Amino acid sequence: MEVRYVPGSGTLLGAGTRWLLLDAPADPDVVDPVWDLVTAAAPAADLVVDALVAHYGEGVSLAYVDLAPTHRAQVSRGGARVVESDGVHTLTLGADHVPGSLRLVAGTVAAAAVDLRPAAVPSRPVPVVGSAVTAPPPPPVPGIIDAIPPEILASRPDDPPPEPPPVVTSDPLEDDLPRPDEGHGHTVRRAVDPDHDGHTTFRSAQAPSSPPPTTPPPARAPDHLHQPTHETVLAVRCPTGHVTPAFVPTCRVCARPVAPQDPVRVPRPQLGVLRLPDGDTVPLDRGVVLGRQPTAPPETADWPHLVRVGHDSSYVSRTHLRVELDGWLVVATDVGSRGGTTLRVPGRAPERIRAHEPYVWEPGQVLDLADSCEVVYEVGS
Repeated sequence: MEVRYVPGSGTLLGAGTRWLLLDAPADPDVVDPVWDLVTAAAPAADLVVDALVAHYGEGVSLAYVDLAPTHRAQVSRGGARVVESDGVHTLTLGADHVPGSLRLVAGTVAAAAVDLRPAAVPSRPVPVVGSAVTAPPPPPVPGIIDAIPPEILASRPDDPPPEPPPVVTSDPLEDDLPRPDEGHGHTVRRAVDPDHDGHTTFRSAQAPSSPPPTTPPPARAPDHLHQPTHETVLAVRCPTGHVTPAFVPTCRVCARPVAPQDPVRVPRPQLGVLRLPDGDTVPLDRGVVLGRQPTAPPETADWPHLVRVGHDSSYVSRTHLRVELDGWLVVATDVGSRGGTTLRVPGRAPERIRAHEPYVWEPGQVLDLADSCEVVYEVGS
């Protein structure tokens, strides 16, 4: 439907096939509920008139039409009029009508009259027989098959079924190697280690005595080895050049005062190391998971260091402690181990941290796994 109105002092409100012209300025107290009635699915003529009479009184002038085929309605009160001519419905407040010039799709505007014209239905072109000019075919509709593929037409009932897709194992480095115990088109079930966690791949420690007759092409490294492991942080530099957080007055590495300066965003440096009971260190350039047989959590974006500790302690869980890097912070979480984790801070009594609750690990502090494996967070140059 095409709607064209004449600006004026009244209020025009409508959408779709329902339109109301009111001889009064727009009042939010009545326009909002009337708009809800006009845009509702049920017939609204009587409800609209009752709402306007209750608000403005019996002397209100209004013209209302509903041109829906299922419940057509037409109401005139006071000096307002509804006139129909050649399919065009005109709502006017009684003055001399001037054809509307401003278009409106839906809403509320100040108006004195409105013309409602039915939308013109475009006619389909009639093809000319024998014409040399032909119209291009219509574009294909997604999801609709316009022809049967030739390979289906050429198939016969006695054709053999297609070959099944190859079976992909869980180890990307071993999928390309031939196995003597595997046949074509079958899946071979392998033995399961009762202490295996379902994530770590065990391989034989002995090298083969002689190379295979044909050497397969080198397998591509797993995708997690190609993923970036750094994020950016806001940092400043101390007098000796160490990168340090912008929110502390002294250098985190050498403890020297840092002069005031504008921070810059740089790739996060290594935040330190974790020193293990045997003296080995693990760099904190990414997350770390510690335990007897640690595995990375499935939601981890960056592949962490998997560190085996507490081999001779049955109280250290297979996956005991998870360490994550959040900006400049080192966050440790006991993942629900059976032996628990104890925090040891110089000058304070030992304290057991709660399972599944992140803890900000400060430099110099010790986390003791199951009271049998002490790990120290150290920061140095």
